[in-house]
Parts: sequence; structure tokens; C-alpha cells
Amino acid sequence: MLAGYVVAEALLFVPLLFIADNFAPGAISSAALVTFLGFAGLTAVVFFTRRDFSFLRGILCWGGILAIIAIVAAALFGMQLGTWFSVGMIGLAGAAVLYDTSNVLHHYSEDRYVAAALELFASVAFMFWYVLRLFIGSRN
Repeated sequence: MLAGYVVAEALLFVPLLFIADNFAPGAISSAALVTFLGFAGLTAVVFFTRRDFSFLRGILCWGGILAIIAIVAAALFGMQLGTWFSVGMIGLAGAAVLYDTSNVLHHYSEDRYVAAALELFASVAFMFWYVLRLFIGSRN
């Protein structure tokens, strides 16, 4: 299951990576570094504080609904989702990393490592997508 999800994510990322490689050289490595540093910092917060961030669930649900509404509205009405949308989505992805890392630490049993890895991978991929969008947009 994890391998299938990784392949599906890779297929979704191919067009964005192609655009980034051709129109914003260096953006992929810069976005990967920023994503790694963000993920490492947020993971450190969870591990050092040992806090349960499950209270973020409602915020993540509401933020996801608002994001979907904005994306659909932009597609229907020809609007551009610019820099601030990407910054907001990076913030939402950061909250997802906190929430998911906290879930892995506090709520997943040791035999559920595939589900835990899948959850964290999805959050990191979500963050990378919008960090890369931000880097591509800033170089055009």
C-alpha cells in the first residue's frame, strides 16, 4: 500500500517537477531543503515538547475545506491563486506535520508503522508541493 501511494504521488508530482526543472532551475533542490528544514523543525517540536497536537484536527479540516473551495472557485472563475495562497497552504501543511507526527508518537501502535509512514509522507509531500509552487512563482 505504501509503495502504491508513493508511486501515485510521484505521478502527481511529475508535471510540477518538469515545470520547475525547465522554468526555475534550482527550485527543486531549494524547495526540498526548505521542506526538510521545516519538517525537521516541526518534528523536533513534537519530540521535545511531547505535546499531543490532536487539537489541530478541526483546524486542518476547516482549512482543507476552505482550500478546496478556493481552488474550485479559482478554476471556475479564472482567478489566480498567488503567493499568499501558497504561504497559507504551507502553514496548513506545517500544522498537518505537527498533527501527524503527534499521532505517530501518541496514538499509533508499533504494528501500524505503514499507516504512520503514509500519514507523514502525505504531509511532507503536501508541504513540498506548495513550497515548490512558491519557489517557482518567485522565480518567474
